[in-house]
Amino acid sequence: MKKKLLFTHGIDIDGYGCAILAKMVWDKNVDIIFADNFDLDEKFVKVWGGKERNFDDYDEIFVTDHCIGLPLCNMVDKDKKLRAKIKVFDHHETRVGQQDRFPWVTLISEQNGIKECGASLFCKHLINRGLLPSALSKESWVELTRQYDTWDWKRLGNQKANQLNTLSLAVGREKYIENMLANHASLGDFDFTDEEKTIIATYEKAFDEQLHKYGKQIQVIDFAGAKAGYVKIKDIYKNDMASLVRESEMNGQISYLIMPIEERGTVSLRAVDSDFDVSAVATKYGGGGHKCSASFPLKNLPKIQEKNK
Repeated sequence: MKKKLLFTHGIDIDGYGCAILAKMVWDKNVDIIFADNFDLDEKFVKVWGGKERNFDDYDEIFVTDHCIGLPLCNMVDKDKKLRAKIKVFDHHETRVGQQDRFPWVTLISEQNGIKECGASLFCKHLINRGLLPSALSKESWVELTRQYDTWDWKRLGNQKANQLNTLSLAVGREKYIENMLANHASLGDFDFTDEEKTIIATYEKAFDEQLHKYGKQIQVIDFAGAKAGYVKIKDIYKNDMASLVRESEMNGQISYLIMPIEERGTVSLRAVDSDFDVSAVATKYGGGGHKCSASFPLKNLPKIQEKNK
């Protein structure tokens, strides 16, 4: 039997979740390539050209929580052999109406009033094929992943979803995937082990201290026609920084946050005003995402005069 190949987002629990699902189904018969926000096309082309692996070695190819660019989609669609073995599962709003024109791309941001993520879409695909149990618990780690990635955990008040992400930050991607497969390889009700609870509590304390330090460094600027809060930050703090600002006196003073993340080479955007669409800003600078959460390449960020803190 030929192996499977999975390209998935490599920086958050949604992309990690797709890797876990693939490992649950195919174990050692799946190879996984993790891609950052803006290097998927490059990694895809390397495999297509045989520079790193070769598509001929696989009978199925998946792209999850991500989508190759429109020009590359057009090229794939003209390749009958590759087109027959590739499937894409993505949920990012800025790609709706573009890449989803191709029959091998499943691009759903929301259905039946529920926001989707890469892991939830991929999980449904595997269940429909009979490769995973059809009974997916509403307290499964897949559902917790969906809640965190779509920010539904805030609306639902489900701290367990937030803590699942905290665990991934505390132990790192490889350890998180390994740990989930060892301790939580089912789609039933999820709960943390005692060791995981200790790891989360220790991490949260140090994390909160650093987050508030970043909060004091926010600079209010005019950018893309609106007031924004600008602060250089580490990737792991971007979502919590947005929550902190929404609950602070800055809420009402700025529409969104601009957070350059040097280790990723990206600029993360998070809406503070729920009516402000940060994906429009991201698209303007060569990126994309969702209305409340988006990003673009750091190299495209205009120079900003920073004040000394």
